[in-house]
Amino acid sequence: MRRTAAVAAALTVSAVSALAVTGCSSSGKSTPGGVTKEERARADAEAAARAKDEAAMKDVAVRYGKAALAGDGATACGLRTESKLTRAQCRDTYRDRKNEAGPGTTVGVEGGPVDVGPIGNHPAGTGLMLTQKTADDGRAHYRRTALRMVKADGTWLVDQVTPVDDEAMASAVPVRSALMRPAA
Repeated sequence: MRRTAAVAAALTVSAVSALAVTGCSSSGKSTPGGVTKEERARADAEAAARAKDEAAMKDVAVRYGKAALAGDGATACGLRTESKLTRAQCRDTYRDRKNEAGPGTTVGVEGGPVDVGPIGNHPAGTGLMLTQKTADDGRAHYRRTALRMVKADGTWLVDQVTPVDDEAMASAVPVRSALMRPAA
């Protein structure tokens, strides 16, 4: 009888050890980290969707910046959320900026997106820093602008545009600092 109990105890210890080594998985579908292949695939798909959405947001920001610098009010206004201005008034505000940028000017997004809370008549959104770089006579000049991006009906739009001044640049998160400053 003692021998049977000893054998049963040894088998139980072996079974528990085997479960611990295999990660207690009965399906055999888990990866070394304990995540199933389906969970990993779902996480990868979600990460790819977030990356695609971020790329779309940055694309709208750059297209807006280029249109604004070129004085292309029709394009710039089409990438903005609705404002108190009519479309004609909106286009006129950009027309005055035509030829503001020189031939060596590039526009791009600097850094990554940051969450920004609501302020005034602006809803919560995502902040981006748009950088305009103009190269002339071997020197580069930079102008930074913070954009509040919001998603409306599945499309990213520019909701707020504000210059990033030296005070904002000195903060830990310049884009948030610029966009969350109360209007004067």
